[in-house]
Amino acid sequence: MAGFSALAIAPASAETLIKVTQGDDYAYLYQNSWYDIVYVCDVEADGHGVYVKVWKESGYDEFGDANGSASPCSSRSYSIGDVTSIQVCESVTGPDWCSDRRYR
Repeated sequence: MAGFSALAIAPASAETLIKVTQGDDYAYLYQNSWYDIVYVCDVEADGHGVYVKVWKESGYDEFGDANGSASPCSSRSYSIGDVTSIQVCESVTGPDWCSDRRYR
């Protein structure tokens, strides 16, 4: 079973970055003064799809890395301040492997 970890980074500027990982796969939330954007990246060529769960002030969203482990990562933009937390998951047989849910 793959391990998981979570990492939060607060750059010196007004931008915010929250990153969650599942094995080598990851997702991150980038927030600045104009928008929120969530990226999801499948970097393991293992045949397991990777997706991100996105909790928002206005509801919930979920999307995957559309091209598998090929570059580039997939992303979606949201209204400024709408995204409250993210969690990245790897689709496997049985319960999916997911990171901890990380809040902004």
